[in-house]
Amino acid sequence: MRGVALAGIIIVMLCGVVASRSPVAASLRQGNPLSGLLMGIDRVEEARHSDTLMLWQYDPLRSRVDVLSIPRDTKIDLPGYRFHRINEVFAYHYGVKRRHDIAAGEVMSAVDHLLRLNGETLTPSHFFLVDYGGFHRIIDLLGGIEVHIDEPMHYDDNAGQYHFHKEPGDYSLRGEEALAYVRFRGKSGDRGRILRQMDFLRSMVGRLCSPLTLCRWPRMLMTVCGSVHTNVRLWDVAFLALEAKHLRPSEVNPWLLPGRPSGAYWEMDAERTALVLSQIRASGKPEFQSKTQVQKEAKSITVKVWNGAGRGGLALSVARRLRAEKFDVLEWGTYERRQKRTRVLDRVGTIEKARDVARVLGVESVFSDVDPALRTDVEVVLGEDFK
Repeated sequence: MRGVALAGIIIVMLCGVVASRSPVAASLRQGNPLSGLLMGIDRVEEARHSDTLMLWQYDPLRSRVDVLSIPRDTKIDLPGYRFHRINEVFAYHYGVKRRHDIAAGEVMSAVDHLLRLNGETLTPSHFFLVDYGGFHRIIDLLGGIEVHIDEPMHYDDNAGQYHFHKEPGDYSLRGEEALAYVRFRGKSGDRGRILRQMDFLRSMVGRLCSPLTLCRWPRMLMTVCGSVHTNVRLWDVAFLALEAKHLRPSEVNPWLLPGRPSGAYWEMDAERTALVLSQIRASGKPEFQSKTQVQKEAKSITVKVWNGAGRGGLALSVARRLRAEKFDVLEWGTYERRQKRTRVLDRVGTIEKARDVARVLGVESVFSDVDPALRTDVEVVLGEDFK
């Protein structure tokens, strides 16, 4: 028994020493935000690109993760280089050096260069790079992810040898099917792809941070070793795993990089992006509001409601419902095209306002897609799933 007790004391002391030298543990202990990049890497023959690129910041004081999704075709002009898409940064440097850490570091520098505008930036310090094989195995270890498919998805990637054919409905997707789902573009293009990835990420966080799954993290890390590359040390991953028990899917706040399509590129809007970054960096966590509190404060929340469900009178009915809850509904009407899924969009960079509207309507899909020119706090796009 004494031997066991002594071993326990030694382990605790070692953990204390590691924690005292760990910058990740220090940030968590002091309540300082952590930031980094999550990269999904494709592989076509020997070329590799950052097919998915998400800038994240975790605030331990609020147990909140903000995730800014950067389209892979985002235009970037880096001095000394000829490529202009951000997903080509990893491909170029990996092709030259054949090292994941160097290529990932160059992507972090490129993202910092892209966002360093108008005095606002969010510099990533850490990276997690996951290739297709690692993603496949992680999803299988989680037992699959529940998704709702709202449009026919028929996807054939002969180069990558992925094929996916699903009609609208609810599915539990594993491995290869989950990978095809998050890569699918379809009629909605890269924007629809990003929204789909964000919904998937929320569901995945819920599964990853469940008590049962947290116990499996060591096994998962061993299984995907070689498919996941990171500059976070193993003991720091352990600290993050312990911190993950505080995280809830509702505290994953997805943001879309503001901009517009411009030919073959996504042209970032610098002014709107600066607003997004300032909101992500803002401190202070709003408390959960009761229905009475929402009614008292809702008069300051402006809303526009659009009917994408094709059911007559739906937008007006929802507008009346929101007005009864004291929201300031400015406009309602018919959306430009039919929608399968209902979404609530934050348009000013204050996602809590969008969440207040979503709670009243019973809608789960909430995103920040900032555009102050629309002159409203929140837009509601009603889909065929709205009840």
